[in-house]
Amino acid sequence: MTTKTTAPDFCLGDDPTPRILGFDNRDAGWGGKLHLRLTLGGMRIRYAYIRKNGCSSFKTALGYSSTARVSDLARSSRAPLFRRYDATIFVWRDPVARLVSLYRNKILDRRGAEDILRRYRARMNEEPSSFERFVEFAGLQADPHCLPQAKHLYPIRYTHAIPLERLHETMSGLVGKDAARPFARRVNASDAQPVTVSLRARQMIRAIYAADYQLIDQLA
Repeated sequence: MTTKTTAPDFCLGDDPTPRILGFDNRDAGWGGKLHLRLTLGGMRIRYAYIRKNGCSSFKTALGYSSTARVSDLARSSRAPLFRRYDATIFVWRDPVARLVSLYRNKILDRRGAEDILRRYRARMNEEPSSFERFVEFAGLQADPHCLPQAKHLYPIRYTHAIPLERLHETMSGLVGKDAARPFARRVNASDAQPVTVSLRARQMIRAIYAADYQLIDQLA
């Protein structure tokens, strides 16, 4: 992947630091996944839908329940590629934290987990057990929740690459505090059950999500 980071083009308030970077993905070698359109605070926004990266908050901002199916959002709010927007954004997070969150949400808490459990059983020929085994399943990329974040992006220039922990802060600066209310609290958060992340699991995640780590390195 030969992506590159643009110069900072957005900051919060009057303080010039810290800035939210844009990201130029026009040299990417893949076509990307679902992007949605929404209007908040008078801003026309194109958003890359990436599971486990604050997507439930964006569902709420679009007027849907956090449990709404992605197919419903795609039918009503898919963002055409060749149309002008005031901002084009995606949200990113550390791959280990993202996969631990997915494991807690779908395997430990069993929230809306029917599809991923069916795929896990079909590919692994067993019931889910340890996080390490779940990482092995993630490496098969048999479920859309497990796809690398970088693979979701269109080969376009993004105005904002937003770290998940700064989502509300950034959206408030972009669309105003009132319009950013859907991002003020975590939606569909998993219970904080302890998850053991072994050295082998970390090594596998580093290999499976190499494109994500490259992306994050360029944004850091």
